[in-house]
Amino acid sequence: MGGESAPSFGDGEEQAHAAPIEMAEVFGPGGLLERSMIGGYEHRPAQLEMAEAVHDAFQKHHHAIVEAGTGTGKTLAYLLPAICSGRRVVISTATKSLQEQLYQKDIPFLQKHFAPNLKVAVMKGRGNFLCRAKLHGMADTPMLKGMEELDEFRQIRDWAGLTETGDRAELTFLADDSDLWTRLDARRETCTGQKCADFNECFVTAMHARAKEAHLIIVNHHLFFADLALKQDDFGSILPEYSAVVFDEAHEIEDVASDYFGRQISNYRFEELARDSDQTLRLLRLGTPSLLRRTQRIRERSRTFFEAFPPREGRFPFSRQEREAFLEQNREAYQALMEVLKGLESEYAAVTQKPE
Repeated sequence: MGGESAPSFGDGEEQAHAAPIEMAEVFGPGGLLERSMIGGYEHRPAQLEMAEAVHDAFQKHHHAIVEAGTGTGKTLAYLLPAICSGRRVVISTATKSLQEQLYQKDIPFLQKHFAPNLKVAVMKGRGNFLCRAKLHGMADTPMLKGMEELDEFRQIRDWAGLTETGDRAELTFLADDSDLWTRLDARRETCTGQKCADFNECFVTAMHARAKEAHLIIVNHHLFFADLALKQDDFGSILPEYSAVVFDEAHEIEDVASDYFGRQISNYRFEELARDSDQTLRLLRLGTPSLLRRTQRIRERSRTFFEAFPPREGRFPFSRQEREAFLEQNREAYQALMEVLKGLESEYAAVTQKPE
């Protein structure tokens, strides 16, 4: 774009572009977008109006809520003001597929025509990434089920030596509900952090390193509110420091925020706890009959407790009074579940080599 005024970036978090630019110069008739997309761009007044509103919010440090119809071109209308702000900006989307669309389609276009030095990172939850330690551990233990799972494991092992991200989205052959992946992912519950021999080569570590260098960080709503919840409880953070956030499809954030700042339990979570405990005990060769019996009792007693709920699809919200009445009515099943959880905790505490 010889002679055009466009944002440029340095290495720091707060780097202003070289020459301030008005949104009309980009989105207006005969503007930078039209000249960049010869034959493929049509000036849309609503897009320019949105871009100016977002740009003003960045410049004057205030909130802006924008409802834009289909075909407005809202993605570029918030991405370009974000770039021009010179700040580190988090873009939070409703879905992981929208994250991929931003990163693979919209961002490359902006880097090509407007901001060649723009650094962008995609951050997802840890369950989306392969754990190298689990991969190595599984290779040495007979935990694979059947020839199909053995073949998938070999493909994942080969891919692990080639991938730069370790993101399961690259594994097109793997089913969404793959049980093998749940035993190989990098969820926090089974992570040993800096104690891990693979920490420096960890895909999650690499993701965080890229984010610390990025000008734009693309996340989904779940990860954004998980980060807020951690900060609220003083447990650290997931995202690096940032100074502004854009919510794409903000109408979705109420339910997600409720998930992280409310309290809920599910039979699946108890099943997951038992499964993770079994796997960790076997990998560390700590699976004594007593401990394995404890994890089996968690499965049994959680099933008994959740069978007490009336049959109903989806969530089962309780008021405080309803919760107290339900627990009183099902006190025996509830106490039995609590006792087996406390028993597992006590047995873990007595183990010399503690599972992490």
